[in-house]
Amino acid sequence: MSIFGTSFQRMFKCSGIDSMLRFWQVIAINTFVIVHFAAAHAYGSEEVEDLIDIFESNGEIVAVVEGKKSVAFSLRPNENVQWSRAKGNLGAFLTNRHFFVVSTSSHGWNRLPLRPGNARKRIPVLSANIALLVEGDRAFGFNTTSKRFVRVNLPLYDEIVAAKAEKYVAVVVTSSKAYGLSAGASQFSEIRLGVREAVKNVKITSSKVTIRTSHRILSFRGEDSNWNEHRL
Repeated sequence: MSIFGTSFQRMFKCSGIDSMLRFWQVIAINTFVIVHFAAAHAYGSEEVEDLIDIFESNGEIVAVVEGKKSVAFSLRPNENVQWSRAKGNLGAFLTNRHFFVVSTSSHGWNRLPLRPGNARKRIPVLSANIALLVEGDRAFGFNTTSKRFVRVNLPLYDEIVAAKAEKYVAVVVTSSKAYGLSAGASQFSEIRLGVREAVKNVKITSSKVTIRTSHRILSFRGEDSNWNEHRL
């Protein structure tokens, strides 16, 4: 018998106000459990189908979204594709001039102009819900919730230690800071490393980033877009 059925039985065994109070308490508890289960399930490990196909043809980049509609964009003269990827709800192209991203809910290609002559310092990464680009001393993120590029400036002389993305989280780690971005956030969240704190390992799963340093364990979760730390 379900918890709702048990609640009704108890309500009829009690009298008046007490029975109604117990009934509504059970309703509130079940609603709370259902909402939190749904939130946890949203960041679960279920597979996400690839819903976008992308290709380049006759000077255009083209995305076919869910096999129904096509979205095209004409490249400029002397603009050439250097990298491309499609995964889950996103598709992306990197050219010598722009970073293009399209999502299943986009009306067209989202275009990010790039600095000229900076190709060797560009690191593109794509997951099912987040597109990430590191370009020199700045990083850009695009997710399926905000549907726009967000930017964060990186420390000017820092080394890039890692740039990774999975289903619901992405991370950029430099020699002095770490930046996390979740699929539901509109900005990067950063945490500073200590002067003598060295990064030992960066692990990313579908909804969490874990960084082990010489001093701490740092965790970034997609559910709340916050950094947590545990000192070693």
